[in-house]
Amino acid sequence: MAAKTDPAKLARQARDLIEEYNRVLLDDANALSAPGLSEATEALKSLVDRLPQAFELTADVLEMLAAKGRITIEQGVPQAEAATTAAELRAVAAGTEKLAKDLSHPASALFHMGGR
Repeated sequence: MAAKTDPAKLARQARDLIEEYNRVLLDDANALSAPGLSEATEALKSLVDRLPQAFELTADVLEMLAAKGRITIEQGVPQAEAATTAAELRAVAAGTEKLAKDLSHPASALFHMGGR
């Protein structure tokens, strides 16, 4: 049974929205304000806060698929390759947790900035 919503489609939509965000910042910089940037940064921080769970869940599902024999690869043992990849995804999750913590200060500083 396939997922009701394709996770890859959702990830591509998120990617495309970040790409659009970057274009807006480049194209409309003079029309933006510090409060607007604060709100945007808070939303970005919220997005980054959710990334560790996304990577952890991806690793969990990968391991579950491997355990059920639903992964094939050209060379190697599927379960071993899945375990290695899952561990790498969990390491990425830890890195995104650090990124979220690193965003706390600039997000807080922006919150206190006004502008016109």
